[in-house]
Amino acid sequence: MNFLGRLRSLPIFDLLFFFLCTFSVWSLHRYVEPVPASSFYPSFLLQFAFAFFPQLYQRKWGRIFTALGVFTFLRLPYLSGLPMVGSYQLVGLFLGSILGIWTREVILVLLGRNETALPKQSEQILTDWMIRNPTGKSIQPIWYSTYFGFILFLSILTLLCLFQYQGLGLISGLGIQEYMYFPSLSSREAMGLSGKILVPISFAVLYLFSEERSMPTPSKDSLSEQIRFGLFLGLGINLLVMSIQSVASLNFFSEGTLESVKAGRTTGLLQDSGSASWILPILSFIWITKLITNWRKSKERFSLVLAIVSFLFVTWLGLKQGKAFWVIWTISISIGIIHLTTDMWIISITKKRITRIVLYLFIPILGFLTLYGLSFLQKDWDLVELSKRFMAALPVWKSDPYLALKRMDLIRAELLTICVEGIKNNLWLGNGIGSFPLGLLDPSRMGTKTTNGMIDFPPNFYLWLVHDLGILGTVVFLFLIGLFVWERGIWKQTLLLLIPLCFGVQIQNFDGAFLCFYLILLGEKGSGHSPSFDKFRKTIWFSPLLLILSVGLPLNYALFYSGRFWDLGIGSEFRKNQLGEYQSGATLPPRSPNYEYEFHGKVWEWKLSEYAAARVGRIFLETNSKSLVVEILFLNSDRTIIKQELFSEVSQGYSWSGDCPKGASYIRLKSRSKLEFRLPRSGFDGSNRIQF
Repeated sequence: MNFLGRLRSLPIFDLLFFFLCTFSVWSLHRYVEPVPASSFYPSFLLQFAFAFFPQLYQRKWGRIFTALGVFTFLRLPYLSGLPMVGSYQLVGLFLGSILGIWTREVILVLLGRNETALPKQSEQILTDWMIRNPTGKSIQPIWYSTYFGFILFLSILTLLCLFQYQGLGLISGLGIQEYMYFPSLSSREAMGLSGKILVPISFAVLYLFSEERSMPTPSKDSLSEQIRFGLFLGLGINLLVMSIQSVASLNFFSEGTLESVKAGRTTGLLQDSGSASWILPILSFIWITKLITNWRKSKERFSLVLAIVSFLFVTWLGLKQGKAFWVIWTISISIGIIHLTTDMWIISITKKRITRIVLYLFIPILGFLTLYGLSFLQKDWDLVELSKRFMAALPVWKSDPYLALKRMDLIRAELLTICVEGIKNNLWLGNGIGSFPLGLLDPSRMGTKTTNGMIDFPPNFYLWLVHDLGILGTVVFLFLIGLFVWERGIWKQTLLLLIPLCFGVQIQNFDGAFLCFYLILLGEKGSGHSPSFDKFRKTIWFSPLLLILSVGLPLNYALFYSGRFWDLGIGSEFRKNQLGEYQSGATLPPRSPNYEYEFHGKVWEWKLSEYAAARVGRIFLETNSKSLVVEILFLNSDRTIIKQELFSEVSQGYSWSGDCPKGASYIRLKSRSKLEFRLPRSGFDGSNRIQF
């Protein structure tokens, strides 16, 4: 096949889809967390190279290195002395992995790997590389994949947040403007709370989709097993770091973990003790289960001994973990022991099920007795603290459940109350992704306040889902997740998330998002293998029906949800009814000693003062930036341009003088290139209307 024919055989739709999606998530991340390039790119390039080059070399090692990097690179920028802003996230790792996958696939096609003949033996290095990487063959169109509906839903949620927090200026030609959403919080920062959820989810899903989409069909390798191997390597490194932290010093590789060290908890290289408290028991349980399975198949005692040693070692590390660790670890191990013993000693399926149910009932009784005994210990352990709080809450549980919850965990009780209040306000459509911490920052919010001013997400994932997406959005989310589970037949695997998701919104960080979606989206071979799903897939009507539902449900949710912000206004009127004043469009509010607003961007709009004396004079933009053209436009009440003039470049900025034409209600400033300038607070009246 000639080179032109190979170009035609490239997966054009796949390349365009993943390029647009990945670029959009990258742009969202850089917008909501604009870390300076000098601080951002050193860490970014290291993460990028760690995933990109292994993917280019071989898909197996690309998967292993990506999974390993998720649990070892998260806080690398901060450990290197960089600011703990946006650069600590794993954007570089996932971007490098996704681009590495598709770069490899494009090169393989262009070199003729799809053809029968391989290169000559004289090109042994190239031949070996092609043999290691058989090209993927995607049978069905990309929009028939179960991933497509979920990515569409994430895209819609992102757009809804963009319009909700940034206004409709994008539609009216103002672009994405950065307003002061609250008096002390910009719309960019408000959007950043949504990005904290959307960016990790989107990159994790896009990466897993890229891996499955580029897999050979039929596949001789196992995507799930190779990623799991990388996860186990990351677990081993974290166990080593945690053991050093437990024995030597909690400060060892713990920079950037916020309050974890102050609370006396080990974090390893994970995000913080909140992540460690659920990731450690889940990964350890999967590791021990793997060892037990190997032992039962091969009867090698080494696997059994290693499983026992791993259990004891992780239990010891748990002494410096949060309360969530002990709940998850105890329940998981108890269920695992029950299943193992009944499988080994009981042959009858009926007797086995009855015995398991009876033993399940003993788990809470055993847990109560354990907590009762531990409550008498005088140790500074979270497990002992949990026991004492539980015993203090037990006497009032029946008479006053809320008081009992407060005795167990005051902060979670307050967050629970605030979350329920938010759910009642927007039961069906929710409050929007990332709205919970934004509500806590709202100075005008009525209702329960946190006693320590803590800004966090809801106390568990299920409450977050209803609070942010509402009942309708939750139905859409669970429908799309249900498709993945049904397609892969991995409902038992997803049960590992039922308990951990009770202790926080675990998908808000990259490590948690990756592990959650690995458990939800991947089966034993990383592709759909459910017999019932495959049976329906072969019918003519099934795939189009799923496509209609996967597209229609998110679109209908967006249609209903969008009704709430069409009346927010655009430009200077954005959220005027809620804030009681017009928008100045400033990036930074006025501060001492100069009390000047700071503006960034290319387009701004202000409401004009109604007083005649304030509609004539001079506007001076104090700036060091340069632009070929800076113009001022006068608009009437319908936002129709009635006059247009240019600013003059002067020393230290740009200047314009004159008076407003009759009928002008707004002025709009436009710059050919991005401009950063300042205006004095005196240039605006008490309602944020501009005055000359």
